[in-house]
Amino acid sequence: MAKPAQMEGRAAAAATVTRGQARFTVLTSGLIRMEWSPAARFVDAPSQVFIDRDQPVPRFTSIVENGKLVIRTDALELRYTLDSGRFTAANLSIRSRTLKPAFDWRPGTPATGNLHGTARTLDRYSGDRQVDTGKRLDLGDGLLSRDGWHVVDDSSSFVFDDSRPSPWVQKRACGECQDLYFFGYGHDYIQALGDYAKVAGRQPMPPRFAFGYWWSRYWNYSDSELRDLVGDLDRSGFPLDVLVIDMDWHRTDDLSWDPRYVVKDEVGEGVGWTGYSWNRSLFPDPKRFLGWLEDRNIKATLNLHPASGIPPREESYAAFAKTMGVTDGKAVPFEGADRRFVDNWFKLTLDPLTAQGVDFWWLDWQQWPESKLMPGLSNTWWLNHLFYTHMQRANANRALIYHRWGGLGNHRYQIGFSGDTVINWDSLAYQPYFTATASNVLYGYWSHDIGGHMFADGTPADQRNLDPELYVRWTQFGAFSPILRTHSAKDGNLRKEPWRFSPEILKILRETVAQRYRLAPYIYTASRQAYDSGVSIMRPLYYAWPDREEAYAARGQYMFGDDMLVAPVTKAGRDGVVQTSIWLPPGQWYDTNRGELIAGDRTISRDYLLNEIPLFVRAGAVIPMNPPSTKNLQQIDGGELVLQVAPGGTAKTRLYEDAGNDEGYRDSAYSFTSLTSTRDARSATLTVHPRTGSYPGMPTKRQTTVEFPAASLPTRVTVNGTPYTRAETPRPGHWQYDGDSLTARIVVAPASATAPLNVSVTFAPDPRIEGLTYRMKRTAAAIAWLKEHWPPPEPLPDDLSLAGQLARLVDYSPERLSALVSDFDRRSERLVALVQASRVSPAVKVEFAGRMALIAK
Repeated sequence: MAKPAQMEGRAAAAATVTRGQARFTVLTSGLIRMEWSPAARFVDAPSQVFIDRDQPVPRFTSIVENGKLVIRTDALELRYTLDSGRFTAANLSIRSRTLKPAFDWRPGTPATGNLHGTARTLDRYSGDRQVDTGKRLDLGDGLLSRDGWHVVDDSSSFVFDDSRPSPWVQKRACGECQDLYFFGYGHDYIQALGDYAKVAGRQPMPPRFAFGYWWSRYWNYSDSELRDLVGDLDRSGFPLDVLVIDMDWHRTDDLSWDPRYVVKDEVGEGVGWTGYSWNRSLFPDPKRFLGWLEDRNIKATLNLHPASGIPPREESYAAFAKTMGVTDGKAVPFEGADRRFVDNWFKLTLDPLTAQGVDFWWLDWQQWPESKLMPGLSNTWWLNHLFYTHMQRANANRALIYHRWGGLGNHRYQIGFSGDTVINWDSLAYQPYFTATASNVLYGYWSHDIGGHMFADGTPADQRNLDPELYVRWTQFGAFSPILRTHSAKDGNLRKEPWRFSPEILKILRETVAQRYRLAPYIYTASRQAYDSGVSIMRPLYYAWPDREEAYAARGQYMFGDDMLVAPVTKAGRDGVVQTSIWLPPGQWYDTNRGELIAGDRTISRDYLLNEIPLFVRAGAVIPMNPPSTKNLQQIDGGELVLQVAPGGTAKTRLYEDAGNDEGYRDSAYSFTSLTSTRDARSATLTVHPRTGSYPGMPTKRQTTVEFPAASLPTRVTVNGTPYTRAETPRPGHWQYDGDSLTARIVVAPASATAPLNVSVTFAPDPRIEGLTYRMKRTAAAIAWLKEHWPPPEPLPDDLSLAGQLARLVDYSPERLSALVSDFDRRSERLVALVQASRVSPAVKVEFAGRMALIAK
């Protein structure tokens, strides 16, 4: 049985200062709780938002000066006029002592610089505008503000009782009491997020499989069709970890979207949305189907719309109605705040489905916002809490739900479903900002409908086709977002199966998903960091550069983990090529597309082909990766690891590992491996320190491959002092040089994971390697384009053919790298002249010259 998140509402006595009707609790040096109660009765129960106030007592002083209570922490000074009643601007103030920017806050002080949070849904949004109303999306207030402070008013939130093992919500006894949380942090945004995580609960880690590829489509799939789909994905080279089965898994009789034909049930909901009984015409034997998925290490989640309660048509109805005392043959009405209903709902209806093999639930509440039994209690928030904590208590697997955002505190329940967006470039362009900004309320795991959900209303039938370029760019964003899940509306024209696109698009999609799988160890380590620190995987640039105006303006860029800056392409290009402006923060950055080191603290302009993602890595960073053969994240055990060391600096990081799908990460069932590196043009060293910690199934040996991209040819390679020799293909105990990426790849013989590993490489420095990857790729692409316009049967000049094959030539003869680069440079200078002298059309000559000029830049 899993261990639920810590819930301890009572703070340490030494952290509290009570004076008459006011109580102040110093939770951290930058976070003070302020309560006022006319009867001096204060709340120690956990609330919806703040569940763990039992924190180490920070250093502070408390004195009375001239009739005022003065509390000083290292960061803040609070003043309250004693016996002066409710908190107002006249009797309460908090100023910064050491924080920048300085502030002097009083109740009612306007917050002018809030950086926003997130919203419940993007349903029917085109970008940030709702298509039906035209209104812009309100992201609300987040925890972070350029003002340097933020106040959370918790006065009206519900609190938990002390029942065990599942505390229940209840209204507060005092309606006029005040319960405020003042966060003071200046521009130390990371500190603010960490403080919030301490008292509001940590972001739980999703299971490792959640970071893989999710296939989802709103479609009345059958058992046979889903088996075929899984097989086709495999044959097309796509990994798969999660299969999402939308609402047609259950009976949807009488369901209609047309208002003229909608049938309402006795609780006023459209018939067909709610369902718990399998559609046996589609799934004749659900348990066998789910078992088939389990045999292939594919997790299954089913969609739920629970608003209609338990109607008479459900298989569980007779037992449910009897237990609930319903004898009139009508539906048992839904009420999430009714404990008896919820207990029976899980016991009689949902748990039997889980026993069949449902791994987790897609909880898609879209109906009335508040409980009818407890007005003010958000149905979305409460259902998320119920489902997540029930899964924690019910089995040993890591709890996971997939749901809509329900407000502050919902970060404790992981993965969000953002809803049904319109398919267009505006929607894609908005999602990087929307997703990164959600980290301001610790909501770090948004899952979007990659590719968009539906065409805009009124789109003619002959235009209802998904633009391949848009889908590729959306998938690239998905690969560098928290969750990669494709989805779409029930529309026969809307097909996202990769094999339905051209071979070129299919290849790009496959490589994009494969890149996601290779990066899974880096992503999983960042997920652990989010749990420990409150800093989400995907976060705005101003977390790290809070005093730079560019960091706030760069809304389309974000950090993905500590060491990757991503600026997804979110606009259409010409022939798939897009020019993008990117702000690079201070420091040195490795441009993964160009294969060169770039000085930051400036705005750059770069062009990107359709198969390229604007991705920059901190100079010298070590990126832990999976081997290219990885096809399923549930099957990896840490026995194989790739460590890629970026050019140009010194770095220190850690690799996090655990069993992947249990709650042991909350205690001590995990391991860390420290990684340190130094790299310049002449040499590089990487030290893999002994692994610390343990977890079930942890391998004792590890096969490690070390990669140095954009590198000159090594002249000496040693591993723990033992020289390695070059091999034509990668194999243990040798090194290899890859011409495509100009990467020196060292394959270390399997060794104990608790022993240190030191890899040292000396290079033959060659400044021409900088940016050579870009020149190679673009020259090859330009020549491939030229061939399509070359007049037959005239042969292509030799220099044109050879200039497009530098990568292959290097692969065949890496020892000739320097000479081959010289040949390439010489040929490149002649290419435009060769084409100008040929019999191709003037338009082709102009286009080719333009492409080569772009490369020269």
